Amino acid sequence: MSNLQLEDAFRSALIEIEQEKQHVTELSSATRAPRQMRSYIDQLQWSDKQLITFRDTLDEMIQERKEKALKAERTQTYRAKLINMARELNMSYDELVTTMVDLEAIKK
Repeated sequence: MSNLQLEDAFRSALIEIEQEKQHVTELSSATRAPRQMRSYIDQLQWSDKQLITFRDTLDEMIQERKEKALKAERTQTYRAKLINMARELNMSYDELVTTMVDLEAIKK
């Protein structure tokens, strides 16, 4: 590959990177308000099928995020309960967890 071809490939790559950055900036600025988001989506000129796929994907992502947030909340609540139990028993958190694991192993 000649220097001229390498320079051309490098320029093309830089142009693509700049276009991607601009697209991301356009999208993030379009998400400030529902009306702006709608206008941005209208500009995409998607078919009904594409919009339905987008909606379904978005619904799925929202559900996954809700489940993840709920799991994190439950984990934090459980951890707080274990910390309080360890204090009541005059144990460290690690000692309590180790004891619980040992007790579970004995049950099996």
